[in-house]
Order: sequence, then structure tokens, then C-alpha cells
Amino acid sequence: MAQIFFNSFRQKGTLALWALVVTAQYMVGSNCLLVASHQIFTYSHDCALPFSSILSYVNKSTSTPIIAVWFVIILATLLGLLAFAGMQAIDAIFPLAINAVYITYSITITAHWLGDNDFKHGPFHLGIFSLPISIIAVLIMVFMNIMFLFPLVPSMSATTMKYTVVVLGGVLGLSLVWYYFPVYGDIHWFAGPVLNIGRGNGDGIDLDMQNSSGEKGGVKGTLGA
Repeated sequence: MAQIFFNSFRQKGTLALWALVVTAQYMVGSNCLLVASHQIFTYSHDCALPFSSILSYVNKSTSTPIIAVWFVIILATLLGLLAFAGMQAIDAIFPLAINAVYITYSITITAHWLGDNDFKHGPFHLGIFSLPISIIAVLIMVFMNIMFLFPLVPSMSATTMKYTVVVLGGVLGLSLVWYYFPVYGDIHWFAGPVLNIGRGNGDGIDLDMQNSSGEKGGVKGTLGA
């Protein structure tokens, strides 16, 4: 892209446009860091991840889950180093940003209609159109997932194969192993999301963590009001 800019706008024009590209990429990266670290903290707060007691730590000075943030930064940096491993490594990892999200949405929407739950609509909902829109959304995401897992060329070889399906299958497989693992697996002790019972004070909210079964969990530190 930089070469295309340089051919069209020369040095000064390219630097001006490239500054906009860098700024936009920085803002996107910051947003991804915010979302990812929040998800890591949320899952570890519910004791649904390995080392949850560490990842859910909240710093008393900043009232932020700094360990979860640094965990995401280090993991993203390691994934970024795959750029030096070649295009095959990048093509295997980066499409997961689409495939994994679509799988997550599809499972959530499907569980809403087929699972046993007491979900209550908010003040705004789509009424009778909710079910057909959900069906269309899931079908589209299933179709797009299949398309994104296909290689870019019809004649595959070891160098042109798209290995995203291998990485995705590996992650899903490890997740199932972790969930059903004897004694330590989530299925043996995970009791659902932790309820936050807050007691306010001048510096923030002290959290007394209690899950849906009435057992207390814990998050160290306080969360700012």
C-alpha cells in the first residue's frame, strides 16, 4: 500500500496519507485491546478460564484489571510475530477474527431459541420478526464460515492450503477438553455467571462475589464506581 501511495503522491503525500493509516490502525488496535481485555476479565471473573484468580485481579490504584490487559497485549504481540513466519501462518490465524465471531453469534442465537432459558425481551425487540431474522442470520453466518475456510485457489497443495480450519478445530477441541476434563474441568464446578453484590464506599465498590448456586467466588481489589 505504501508503494502505491508513493507512486501516486510521492514522498510528502505518502507521509500524510500514511499518518492517517497509522492513526486509524492505532485506534482500531486500542478498541480491540479494550474489548478483548474486558472479555478476558469477564470470563475469569466468572471463574471460567484457567488461572482465573490471576486474570481477574483488579488493581486498587487504577481500578482496572491490569493483568488481563497485559495478558492480551502479550498474546497479541506473539500473534503479530507470525508475520515473520510467512503468509501461511498469517492466513491461518487472522481469519479467526471472522470465523470465531460468527460461530459465537450462531451458538448464542441458536441457544436462545432451542435452549431452555427464561430470557425476557427489553423495551425494544423485533416481535414476530425475531425468529425469521435469527434463522436468516444463522444461515448467513454458517455459509460465510464455510466460505472463509476455503483456500484461495481450487488446486490445493501444502503451500496453498488454508490452515484456519486446523487452528479453529484445535481451539474448539482444546476448549472441549478443558470443559470435560476430569476433576478440574468446568463441567464439574462451574456454576454460571457470578453475581455482583456491591457495597459502595468513597473509593469504589467492594464486590462480594456470589454465583448462581449461592457459592462465593472472588475478585481481588475494587472496581471503580
